[in-house]
Amino acid sequence: MIRIALIAHDGKKPEMVSFVNSFKKVLKTAALYATGTTGTFIQREGFSVHLLLSGPRGGDAQIATMAALGELDAIIFSGTR
Repeated sequence: MIRIALIAHDGKKPEMVSFVNSFKKVLKTAALYATGTTGTFIQREGFSVHLLLSGPRGGDAQIATMAALGELDAIIFSGTR
């Protein structure tokens, strides 16, 4: 199973929700990890998401650690630009 982390900047959470819905068929078969607030938005769309801390509380660092340890296959980030 592919392991994907999802992170969205504060103003970009609706974009991330749109993205996951656009790729629902693929992402429903993946193990999804997300920072707290982003993950909550995604869960509301019916996805199973492993929630980490919110970004300001260290969720970004948790994802960085997972990536460094080889525990993720991909990270998708929606930033401000």
